[in-house]
Amino acid sequence: MFLSEDGFFVGPASATGGLILGGTCALKGAISPNTSVRLTQFAHVHVGAGAFFIPGWELPDIRFLYSWKCNIHEGSFSYRYLGTSIEVVEYIKGTGDHEGFPYENYPDSFQEVRRELQRISEEDQQLIRQLNSPDCDPDLEYDNPRANELSTPTHQFGGVPYLVDPELPEKECILCDKEMLLVAAIGNDSYSNEYGFSGDDFVQILYWACPKCHVVSALNFYD
Repeated sequence: MFLSEDGFFVGPASATGGLILGGTCALKGAISPNTSVRLTQFAHVHVGAGAFFIPGWELPDIRFLYSWKCNIHEGSFSYRYLGTSIEVVEYIKGTGDHEGFPYENYPDSFQEVRRELQRISEEDQQLIRQLNSPDCDPDLEYDNPRANELSTPTHQFGGVPYLVDPELPEKECILCDKEMLLVAAIGNDSYSNEYGFSGDDFVQILYWACPKCHVVSALNFYD
């Protein structure tokens, strides 16, 4: 289930913007249970009426966390907010051999970059829906320069994001079994590092949320 009919892209730089890309999540418990290393923060977004809004989400913000340096990225990864701390409630166990993955010298954290949220135009949202459709004209992204741009995964909060895998699975909350809301898509651009969050412009991480349980869940997809 999508969060809303409209959403936001990353907007211009702003000292007071409601979106932080990168940075560090210092909340207690925001570590990988596989490695005891702090989880990577891709984004930290203010939640509020009139901007990025998740119905029923009682917290003032939401953080999009992940790990490429252990087996967390091999399946569903979920964490919940407990006041001022985080508890990992679903993950794939194991450290694996992730030397040099997703690229050499992958940073422990990314430089904090503050941006505005920019509302997606109706035209862009319609193009994204067309690109996601199984009946989409295969030449659309070649004939339409804007469709071509939108067919590369990017950061989107709310709305209907472009999907690397259009057969989007339903995600149920690990705690209450209710269907979760798809609230964000994270692409590669970190706005601070030439290699980005994954080192591949066609890797996408989708995030779902359960407002009732304050659970956030992530899965990665790639083209």
